[in-house]
Parts: sequence; C-alpha cells; structure tokens
Amino acid sequence: MFQQPQSHRSALVAYTDRMRITPDTDDAPDFVRQVEQVVNGVSRRHAPEALALIKIDNFFGSKWLGFSGRALGAISLWANPSYHPAAIVKIPPFVPNRVVSQRRFSAPSYEEIHCGDPIHKRMPSRVALKRTVAIAAPKSALVWYSGEFKVNGRGAVMAYVPAGDSYWLWYAAFETGESWNVAETLDIKRDDLASLMEQGSDAIQSILRDNCR
Repeated sequence: MFQQPQSHRSALVAYTDRMRITPDTDDAPDFVRQVEQVVNGVSRRHAPEALALIKIDNFFGSKWLGFSGRALGAISLWANPSYHPAAIVKIPPFVPNRVVSQRRFSAPSYEEIHCGDPIHKRMPSRVALKRTVAIAAPKSALVWYSGEFKVNGRGAVMAYVPAGDSYWLWYAAFETGESWNVAETLDIKRDDLASLMEQGSDAIQSILRDNCR
C-alpha cells in the first residue's frame, strides 16, 4: 500500500471554520461529522494547495476507487494510482446529475472560494477516459462523500490526495448501528483512517476554542 508522507507544509496551515458541512434533510448528522473530520484531516496532514469537496446523491461502493470508465463500451478500466504518476489518474465518471454539490477550499487557510468549473461534466466516454485529475483539478485534493444517509444507513468517503508527482487514492465505507462505524476500507488502513480523522477532529476543536476566546 502506498504510504503518503506527512507534508512538510502542514505546520504552516492555518485553519478556519469554513471547512464545515451543514447536514441536509436526508443526511445523518453523525456521518456528516465523520466527513468533516476526514476533510479537515486531509488538509492538516497533507496541506494540498486546494481541496474540492463533492457530495454524491447516494451511496457508492469501493469499485469507484481508481475507476475511469469503459472503453469501447465493454471494458471497464481501473488504475492503481499508488504506483503510477499523476498523469494517468482519471476523474471517476460520476454522471453530473448525481452531483448534489461541489465546494472548493484554498490553502493555506482553506477558506471556501468559488466552486470553479464542475469536476464532473457530461462528455463522450472517449473524452472522459483521457481526463486526468492533474488537468481537471491541478494540485488539488478531491474528496467525495455520499448522501441519503438516513435512507441507506450507510455512507461512503473517497479521497484522491496529491503526493508529489502521484496521487494517493483511498476509500472508506461507514454503516450505522448505535453509532457510525467503519465497515470497509480500501488502500488505507483503518488505523491510518482513525489517525487522519483524529487530526481533523483536533483541527475542528482548535477552531471552536479560538472562536470562544
């Protein structure tokens, strides 16, 4: 498994309260808090130049990790970007009508800025198969999360995090019981995910303390 080193810039990152998510009516607040911790953890640990946060209408499975679409209408294509340069990492082909929202945040303070051009666009498959993350969202971390939590009782988070001239891609699924629990991970160890979320939680708590002063 690819191990992403902690960015040397992370100590310089300033945190604001803008990387917060307001739950929609179909959202489970507990899961939304998990997503907040992930997003803030990515910014704190990896310090990307920008971060795009994309909400997908419904649950999506781990097959979306590294998926780039179908060639010739028959062959599904996946990549293992942990071992390949950023130039070949493609945008996962979520159709635009599945995208509920797209938000964008800019370093070093990660204040929310204009959402920019849509990451997911309707286009011919032959074009989509050539559309790389490095071109569509240069030097940006991309984080997708799923909606309809209350209906499904499960949620998904997927991240494409720039790491030098490559990307670290990982996926995590959560399910609800007495609380939201990690049900599946792909290309990230559960301990690493817990550590990332803990860093995100620490960043959020630091913001709250500063706001109370």
